[in-house]
Amino acid sequence: MNQIRTTDRGNELLKIAFEILRGKPDGLRPRDLYREIEGRVKLNEFDLETMQGSGLPRWRATMHFKSVAAVKAGLITKLDGRWILTEEGARVASLSTEELKQILRSRYREWKKTRREAEGIEVVEEEEEPSERISVLFEDAKEKAREEIDGYLDTLGPYEFQELVAALLEAMGYATNTIAARGPDGGTDILAYTDPIGARTPHIRVQVKHRNQAAAREEIAALRGIIRADREIGLFVSSGGFTRDARREAGSGSVHIELVDLDRFLELWLQYYDKLKETARAKLRLEPVYFLAPEID
Repeated sequence: MNQIRTTDRGNELLKIAFEILRGKPDGLRPRDLYREIEGRVKLNEFDLETMQGSGLPRWRATMHFKSVAAVKAGLITKLDGRWILTEEGARVASLSTEELKQILRSRYREWKKTRREAEGIEVVEEEEEPSERISVLFEDAKEKAREEIDGYLDTLGPYEFQELVAALLEAMGYATNTIAARGPDGGTDILAYTDPIGARTPHIRVQVKHRNQAAAREEIAALRGIIRADREIGLFVSSGGFTRDARREAGSGSVHIELVDLDRFLELWLQYYDKLKETARAKLRLEPVYFLAPEID
């Protein structure tokens, strides 16, 4: 009986999450989404009861279960620490809870079947919900780890984050002889070269933004406007991510502009961690922690 109640409640909460995210085209961090759900829904004793084995309130654990299935179904993406509705997700957000449930189950089973066939595994019809096979601890651990990193980075000022970006570029083998001083930077925070004196091209003109707000299309266009196309490419690093329009802008035009959001920055930081100077590592120490990933992933 509890399993049925949990499944039904999970579909109701997912429906509410879709409605919230539909009005947030650039997505929300999980903690902000949970806060909005709590503001819309009167959580009962069953919702607030701790789910065995997870240590989380039942409604939060259920949201983890459902979100993973929604990602596999192509309705949600988890990008740069945010949950974002896909175009298909936005289209189905207005459907009833029951209709959304059927689409989610159908899409998830289709994904699962395709994956198993690709791996040469015999496909057997199963009636179980994806939640029965997903480790909520795994999902919750990832979110908590990301929240801690976000919280620490939020304490850094824009120039401190700019210094981290410069340190990363140096660890990647670039020379960063010119870093914008405090004050107006004319659209350039860092110039990076493939050799110590900048004799070889292309050079990389870097813009760094450190804030909660996502970088907008106009900012990408402004960077493109100052790039010398014959010998430069652009790099835009934004700890607050990028709007959809900003990503489209970066992909248009003949001048190459690479976008690095916080997900990508952290991935590169870990990849080149051993090559970072100790002074840089001391400002952002990260240590990989390994989990046995759920079968669904």
